[in-house]
Parts: sequence; C-alpha cells; structure tokens
Amino acid sequence: MLTDLEEMQHGIEDKATRLLVAEVVKCYEAGAYRAALVSLWVAVVADITAKIRALAESGDGEAQNVISSLDAALANRVVQKVQEYERNILEVAERRLQILLPRERVELERLNEDRNLCAHPGYVDEALLYIPDAEIVRAHLVAARRAVFCQRPQAGKRMLNVLKQEMESDSWPSDERYFIERFYSQVRETVKRNMTKVVIKHGLRPPDNNMKIAERSVAAAFAVAREAPECFEQSLAAILEQWESTGALEAAVLVRAVGAFGRAPAFWRALPATAKKRFLELLHHCDFDILINNGLFVSGPVSDETVLGVIGEVIDNLTDQQLDAVIEVANYRKPFIPRLIDAVEVSATYREAEENLRRIVKCSEPLSADNVRLLHEAIRNNRYDQVRCASGTELLLGYIYQNGCPNQDAHNEWKKMAAWLRDEARIKQDPYDHRNFVNMVMQDA
Repeated sequence: MLTDLEEMQHGIEDKATRLLVAEVVKCYEAGAYRAALVSLWVAVVADITAKIRALAESGDGEAQNVISSLDAALANRVVQKVQEYERNILEVAERRLQILLPRERVELERLNEDRNLCAHPGYVDEALLYIPDAEIVRAHLVAARRAVFCQRPQAGKRMLNVLKQEMESDSWPSDERYFIERFYSQVRETVKRNMTKVVIKHGLRPPDNNMKIAERSVAAAFAVAREAPECFEQSLAAILEQWESTGALEAAVLVRAVGAFGRAPAFWRALPATAKKRFLELLHHCDFDILINNGLFVSGPVSDETVLGVIGEVIDNLTDQQLDAVIEVANYRKPFIPRLIDAVEVSATYREAEENLRRIVKCSEPLSADNVRLLHEAIRNNRYDQVRCASGTELLLGYIYQNGCPNQDAHNEWKKMAAWLRDEARIKQDPYDHRNFVNMVMQDA
C-alpha cells in the first residue's frame, strides 16, 4: 500500500506540488493521519492556485481576475480576503474556471471537511476528537491526485478559444492526430463532449462562413469518431435532433450535414427520420446549386444504401457542365466514373471524345477491372470510331492508366484494350495504333 502511494507521486507534473504530496506520504507512513489530511488540503489549494496562475499567464481573463484579487490581498496582508479565497477556491475552480468537474468538487469538499475536523477540533471533549484512519487518508489522496494533481492547467472555455484561433490560422497541421493530441486528449470528459459538439457545429455552420474552419472541423470530428465513437455519435445526435426540432436543420444545412458526415454509419443512426425523408425529397426537387454549394459530393459516397441510390440517380441526370463542377470539388470521385464512361461511348466528335476522356483523367482514381472493361467496350462501341481515332486519345489513355492499376485483373483488362487498339489499327490499316500507350501497358506485364 505504501509503495502505491509513493508511485502516485510520479504522475504529478508540478515540482512544488510533488514536494507537498511527498510530505503527505511521509505523514501517512508515520501514522500521523491528521497531519496527512491537513497537508493534503494545503497541497490541493497550492496546486489549484498554481493552475489558476498558469491560466492567467496564458491569457484567460477570468483566471486573471482571480489572481489579481488574491495577489492584492496578499500584498496588503488582508487576511480575511485570503481566507475567503481558500473557502471559495473549489467553487471558483468548478464554476468560473471549469478546471474541476462537479463530482470532483464534491470529493474535494469532503477532504476539506475532514481537514477542518483535524485542524480545528473546536471545543469538544478530547475523547470525541476526529481521528481519521489510513483508508480515509488514502481515499482522499487518490481523489485529489485524480482531480487536481495530475491534471494540466487547462480550462474548458480557454481551450475552445485556443481551438478556434488555431483553426483560423495558417499553422493548423494536416496530421489527423493533431486535434486529438493537442486538444481532445488534454481535457476532461465534459469538455470533450462540448468540444466535439463545437467541431461538428463548425463543420456545418462555420463562423463567418469560413470554409477553412469548416473543413478542419469536419476532419477533427472524424478524428473523434475514430478515437471515441460513442462520444461522436451522441454529440452528433444531440445537435441534429435539436436542430430538427427547432427548424434549424434547413435545406442547405441538411445537405451540408450529409456531405460532411454522410459517409459515417453513425450519422444515419443519429439523423432524425423526418430529416432523412426531407433530404430524399430535396434530392428530387432542389436546385443543383444547393447541392454543390453545400458540399454534397465532396466527401465520398454515403453509407446509407437508399440515399446512395438516389444520389446516383442525381449524378446520372447532371449536365456535362454540372458534372465538371462536381468533379472539381469532390475529394472522392469513383462514383462519377461509370457516368463518364457512358459519355465516352456516345461521343459524337473527336473533341467531345477527348473531353470525356479528360474528365476521367480529372477523377484521378484508379479504374477497377470492371471500369477498364467498360471503357474498352465504350471505345469499341462508339458509333463513329470518334474515340479511337481522336488525336488526344493515346495521351489521355496513358494518363488514365498512370492513375493506378489496383490489381492484376485490372491490368489484364488494360492489356486487352491495348491489344485491341493495336490489332484494330492493323486491320483498318490506319495510323491509330496508339503505340506508346500499348507499349507502356505491355511492358508493365
């Protein structure tokens, strides 16, 4: 037991606090349990005060007010004010600075009560004096270590302000672990939930319509989804349900929500059924600008099969101009490839054929074996041979091939296409053998 208490000191970062706790342990080892509790309370007050000072130095206005008042009382030797500070320190730490949870404050108030019984016996018979036992001291020490000694000087509101400032800056790293390590893992559970709600809300309604904050907030929310999926889903559900019940989940925000989080199964569990019905109706009737301006196509295919099918119908009905706009903003472009291959097959001119192939190049996605087979068929089935004979086809096919070949099956389909292009030029005795492209594919065998 004693060894465990000594090991408890290792997680205490503040050197001054560590020395004070070492004194508590020595009292405990000597069986001086009253002295241990009195010393423990001194350590708690000193450590909380050190944390408040650290917050004040970092710019926290509320902490600065607390420290200014304390320092003035100390400088002027106003004992009453200093005593008042000690009496109220737990309330200040919990309510004004949010560096204590309500449950932790209750535990530390019990410590203070027991400390008062030890340090101020009052006018009672000596036989009735409070005598704490070893387990009481140990329980108080464990509670103090967990609530105060091993916590960093970070308040909830302050961390949220720092988060917003950093997201607006040019120094925000692209590393997906940054948000977790810098912010999420450094705060208490209640602040974690609040912080998760903040990044979700900023992903859907960014401050000042700042798209940089929106993009970073969505990435941060997905980092939480990987780190603490339950926290992510509960926070998402709380926001969506509240917004749906108050009418705040309007068309544009609903589209943005699906575009941002629709690929996560948790989103569809969190989304109210009425909102899902409205979204499906929106897909059939709303203007294209609402869909693209609010990022429906940005993040990839949604995980709900029903919604995915309807979005597929929307993609099939896009004009070429609309499709170009979608490809330009999308981070995940695989869903557009079948539509683009169909366009290749019906190309009516050389330039149109080149433009349709160029759209596939823009997708920057490796074609699956089925995609390559369908593209081969599209080139073969083009009514006027406009694709094979276009001057830019060889170069564009090379670009598409260089986007990647995910497996041997896909490469085999590329080889079939290359062989057909070579043989077709021989049969028709024309110059469209696409020799460079054919050699590239065959040499990779």
